[in-house]
Amino acid sequence: MQLSFKYRLILSAALLPVAVHAQSLKLPDGPGKEVTQKVCGACHGAELVIGRQEERETWGAIVEDMIQRGATGTDDEMYQVVDYLATSFSKTSPVIKVNVNKATAKDLQAALRLTDKQAAAIVQRRQDKGDYKTIDELEKVPGVDVARIEASKNRLAF
Repeated sequence: MQLSFKYRLILSAALLPVAVHAQSLKLPDGPGKEVTQKVCGACHGAELVIGRQEERETWGAIVEDMIQRGATGTDDEMYQVVDYLATSFSKTSPVIKVNVNKATAKDLQAALRLTDKQAAAIVQRRQDKGDYKTIDELEKVPGVDVARIEASKNRLAF
């Protein structure tokens, strides 16, 4: 079925938020990214690691724990995952920031390690009162763990 230009435009406008959400928190490109998405994404979003900066040994222990919990892949794939994480999310790699004025509740939860309720409160306040301009405004959201926000401040963008 051939859609008219008008209906294609309406359809693309309707799907735009889905595309934006899918790209809002992206893993950095690099060797092992696809394997990491495949192995880790089987149980949870691979983007769960965004905002973490760990040493190789810690990433190795995390991957080992995931294997114990049922993650599957070949030994080579697991080594690729550890290598990718250690390279992309080390203490010296650039921090991937999350824009609190654009992120979904799910993205805020994953990147800042917030509860569902806290992340939803941040988004609701943003919808009700407009964009955040400072960390102080973010910390005044009722129910938000101020210590968690402070600990994540280097990962925030406004």
